[in-house]
Amino acid sequence: MSFFDDLKKMATDFLASPQGQGAVAAASEHITQMDPQQLAGHLQDSLGSMDAEKVTALGQQLLQTFTSHQAYQGDGAQAAQAAGTTAEAVTSGAPAAVSSLIAYAQAHPEILQAATTAFMQRNPSALQQLAPGLLSGLMAKLGINPEQAQPPS
Repeated sequence: MSFFDDLKKMATDFLASPQGQGAVAAASEHITQMDPQQLAGHLQDSLGSMDAEKVTALGQQLLQTFTSHQAYQGDGAQAAQAAGTTAEAVTSGAPAAVSSLIAYAQAHPEILQAATTAFMQRNPSALQQLAPGLLSGLMAKLGINPEQAQPPS
């Protein structure tokens, strides 16, 4: 297991613990402060390392957030269509469809941020599958210094 894998596990374990509820709030704050293009880029990068279940969960969360968020005048199916894909493809977890919806969501930063926050809250184990850039920022916000973590011996 690599040092970075150990770091991912540490962050996931922390968020899943009782004291992790405050950590989820800190992670949410970090996400809302991120540039939407940077956040979308990190999510796009994460698609390559996520298992099919997490890609599906992220796609479904995006669709749900487009449907329920007051900042969007439409629903998830309309957002998917505007992104050049279908809600069915996103719901089934097709990586290209989820990627298209993430790209489209850049124009709707409130939705991208809300969907990412909700996804992380509902899928703390997905932290292990996030792109290094996003994970590093989250860990810094949580006060976990990767330099102080012990590498595996």
